[in-house]
Amino acid sequence: MTMPRFIAPQLATLVEGPPEGNDWLHEVKFDGYRAVTCIGDGRVAIRTRNGLDWTDKFKPLVEPLSKLKCKNAVLDGEVAVADGSGHTSFGALQNAISEGKGRFGYYLFDILHLDGEDLRELPLRERKARLKKLLARSGLHNGLHYSTHIEGHGESAFKEACKHKLEGIVSKRADDIYHSGRTTSWLKSKCGIEQEFVVIGWRPSKKAGRPFSSILLGVREHGQLRYAGRVGTGYTEARLGDLAEKFRRYARNSPPVEGIPREIMRDARFLKPVLVAEVALRGWTRDGLVRQGSFKGLRSDKPARAVVREKPMPTAKAVKRTGAQRTHTTKRAAKRPAHRAVAKSGAKRRASTSDPADGSDAIGGVHITHPERVLFGALNITKQDLIDYYIKVADLMLPHIVGRPLALVRSPHGAGGERFFQKHASAGWPSQFAEISIKEKSGSDKYLYIENVQGLVAAAQMDVLELHLWGSRVDDVEKPDRMVFDLDPAEGLDFARVKEAAKELRDRLADLNLKSFAMVTGGKGVHVVVPLQRRHTWDQHREFAEALARLMAEEHPDRYVANMSKAKRRGKIFIDYLRNQRGSTAIAPYSTRARPDASVALPVSWPALARLSSARPASVKDAARIVRDGDPWPGYFSLRQGLPHLGG
Repeated sequence: MTMPRFIAPQLATLVEGPPEGNDWLHEVKFDGYRAVTCIGDGRVAIRTRNGLDWTDKFKPLVEPLSKLKCKNAVLDGEVAVADGSGHTSFGALQNAISEGKGRFGYYLFDILHLDGEDLRELPLRERKARLKKLLARSGLHNGLHYSTHIEGHGESAFKEACKHKLEGIVSKRADDIYHSGRTTSWLKSKCGIEQEFVVIGWRPSKKAGRPFSSILLGVREHGQLRYAGRVGTGYTEARLGDLAEKFRRYARNSPPVEGIPREIMRDARFLKPVLVAEVALRGWTRDGLVRQGSFKGLRSDKPARAVVREKPMPTAKAVKRTGAQRTHTTKRAAKRPAHRAVAKSGAKRRASTSDPADGSDAIGGVHITHPERVLFGALNITKQDLIDYYIKVADLMLPHIVGRPLALVRSPHGAGGERFFQKHASAGWPSQFAEISIKEKSGSDKYLYIENVQGLVAAAQMDVLELHLWGSRVDDVEKPDRMVFDLDPAEGLDFARVKEAAKELRDRLADLNLKSFAMVTGGKGVHVVVPLQRRHTWDQHREFAEALARLMAEEHPDRYVANMSKAKRRGKIFIDYLRNQRGSTAIAPYSTRARPDASVALPVSWPALARLSSARPASVKDAARIVRDGDPWPGYFSLRQGLPHLGG
């Protein structure tokens, strides 16, 4: 059975203490990496909370997961390494990953999909029962664990966890559905204080053989990165060497923040603010600096832009918000007209995640203004309609777009009005967009990317009508993994000619052992997309695409052209390979187009493409059908293929 799509995980809100009452289940909080696993088609894919594929990092877990007795599934849990007494250690996990071996434990606490059925609208209590049953009938193979819970008695559960020196507990509303993103129906209570920081520098050591004495920390508050102190303990010999190598890679001459004390500045060395450290601390000083901190490890599953000072919410306030969300969701569902109902696989559940937790004019935490504004006049589609569309298709769209630098087409007056292109961050931009600094010809600049469905909602709020993405990801922008051939027909050319060109290109790629996928652009043409392993440079990426495009143009000069000149394109199809150079972008799968008819860029199967009569078969109003039809590109994210001239 086909492998299900990645689902962005539900995240817990930090609170001052566990909630009371029997409506809550309480689980142990593990000290590791959050992992969502998709099983299907005889394959296993383990992804981080942001959708990064870490299957290779957690390779020892692949075999036991593949032995689970199911056709397909999506599992949610935490990967950690435990000692003999059951304590999980982030440092031990980091060592296991760096050494490429270790006794990884996968502590499973939720199941979101099983044997073709989407389980996210089931109450948590029932989902956990399904998970436990699956693990019981499969037998707990090496490394897989069921995360048990207790009902009620939150305070005693928390005290017991702290008594045994565990991380803490996670309290979950027993009868709630699964919501991707940060919610108050999952609450975490910590026995100690832990915080993620951005590493902004280091101080040299006077001890022989020790590369540094301490690291300098930054943390974001009120939208600004500030100095937060230093940490000089918690480093093993292996970590010292690994950190020193990274310090060389990210060195810079000036401090990335202001306010560093003069005595620290005297001998400090500074770094680009890209590394994320997890630190255990006793508390904070009056000046907001770390008090008695100890380094636990670097986190590579979270971008530095997302690091903010985490302050616990009063438990009573969090519980109240949970109740408000549940009441609001119930009322909205009761009022929802029949024609807005959609397939169980996504839209109904997604709509509930978009409701504000406090009854304000916010969707998924994004402040929305003028939801009634018409953005696509021909179909009378409003900003609210656009938001609803993105929420519905998010599960299909996010795996393609999360963690990629973006270029955005904004149109404040709708599809028929003035539009402009934006690729750099600017003042006042929504916090739901993350930023990354990328080198340009002269210096560097900050680019935008998104990490979850809230980013899509924020894009709609900013009147973004098109999202264009890079061919690489923010964790390594210099290594492309997505090749795009844009088949752009001259005016008046029959769409059948474009389909023939796409098929020919597909076959040529297949002859080179490259599997490709088709997407109609929502305009005139077709994109042929090739997923690749990150084993080559941008120059090699572009050279391969250009060579193939020019070869087709030379062999069939009556049909194709590989030159941008419009005069030479008359009656032909331009095979645009230029989207495969560094900094160029291509329209994102499922993105809307800035056209009055609200068409969308739609991935399609090859048989489906053959049946289409135009490159605009769907619009914003077709979200329910798009979700119902499911993923037209099965196997896309599990392909391991490289450019042939590189030995792939």
